[in-house]
Amino acid sequence: MIQLESLTKQYGPTTVVDGVTLAIASGSITVIVGTSGSGKSTLLRMINRLIEPSGGRVLIDGHDTSATPVHLLRRKIGYAIQGHGLFPHRTVGENIATVPRLLGWSAARIQARVDELLRIFQLEPAEFAAKFPHQLSGGQQQRVGVARALAAEPAVLLMDEPFGALDPIIRGKAQQDLLDIQRRFGTTVVLVTHDMDEAFHLGDHVAVMSQGRLLQYDPPALLLTRPADPFVSRLTGTADRSLKLLSLTTAGEAAEPGVGEGPSVPAAASLREVLSDLVWSGATAATVMRSDGTPAGRLTLAGILARGRAG
Repeated sequence: MIQLESLTKQYGPTTVVDGVTLAIASGSITVIVGTSGSGKSTLLRMINRLIEPSGGRVLIDGHDTSATPVHLLRRKIGYAIQGHGLFPHRTVGENIATVPRLLGWSAARIQARVDELLRIFQLEPAEFAAKFPHQLSGGQQQRVGVARALAAEPAVLLMDEPFGALDPIIRGKAQQDLLDIQRRFGTTVVLVTHDMDEAFHLGDHVAVMSQGRLLQYDPPALLLTRPADPFVSRLTGTADRSLKLLSLTTAGEAAEPGVGEGPSVPAAASLREVLSDLVWSGATAATVMRSDGTPAGRLTLAGILARGRAG
């Protein structure tokens, strides 16, 4: 668990982060959102002491991070940024191996870890390990950046707007990669973004900041249905609140017994995606399919709309 206790950062008379207190559960994804200048990136960087706090403290599994030498602390915490931050004159394999080498891992262990991560991110080691960053696409570079951050098997991964520079298709794939990796390794992820759809898609909890202060820290559904104040309501979006709520539930979670006469949809699809399919096809019900190709039930147009109203 990560605990932030009255965490504060001041530059002269200006308070950039103002007494933030929150607890982040192990193995969860927490997303920090807010407008430009809200203090969200500063808050993130105080966790691994890229920025030193002016007051308060950070505890990871009960240990105060200020008691650990900063270079050792950062080797235990993965860090990924927008634009990937790869070393341009190192190969993909060498980039991923950076922290394990600093930690003194054996060559065999490093090679095994590099190959494992490349395969997880669907980059065949024989093809990609010897390439340089400029030989990769933007999406591939971003995947290598995340792989490097995970190379030393950190329990915590910090991400500062990691997908902001990607186009929508690659960004969606990168987000799904992150969810898959997080589930596989149980990594505790803290991610900064300005994109509310991304925050709701990825976050188990979302922290909303404004002018350095934490306004609300809750699961996405509570931010939508019970915003703490008008600012949170405006930031999360009032016009499409029902659609955002539908994006938080999968077809598999909401499926009812039976078979629909309309399109087939994967169980992992959100209700928002299923609603779009039904409207496009003109059908009133869809069949929900499990990953093994068997029916899991059906979803009706009326049932989906009722869930949106219930929210």
